[in-house]
Amino acid sequence: MPCRDYESDRYSSPTDSWQYREIKDRADMLARIACKAMTELENNKIEDLLLLRDDEVREWWAKHKEADRKAREKEERKQERLRLRRAALRKLTAEEKVALGLKKSTDPDTAEDVTQALSAVADKILKKRPTRKEWQI
Repeated sequence: MPCRDYESDRYSSPTDSWQYREIKDRADMLARIACKAMTELENNKIEDLLLLRDDEVREWWAKHKEADRKAREKEERKQERLRLRRAALRKLTAEEKVALGLKKSTDPDTAEDVTQALSAVADKILKKRPTRKEWQI
């Protein structure tokens, strides 16, 4: 189960200091411990002992299970996309992969052809775009 403190995601960013990262790591660890305990209580059908007495635990547990469910579904969708991509790539020949720009060609003539083909596509796209007067020389 991907147990962690989902709420602390909004506080962390690449510019945060190492102290904030430590706080988030600690919060994630505590969420995992609480999740393991609640899961064990549910598995033994005794979670009501705690959930009926404590509104905070009951609300946290409901939100946490929902967040875990969404995280699992997101990971499953990601894995399915990867599986489909791999299956599709296995169906392509090496030449088709080169033609699509998915693989570099070892043949200098083919590589030149791919570059020319990509340039032609880029030219078509650029011709469709309106140009601003200030961009023109």
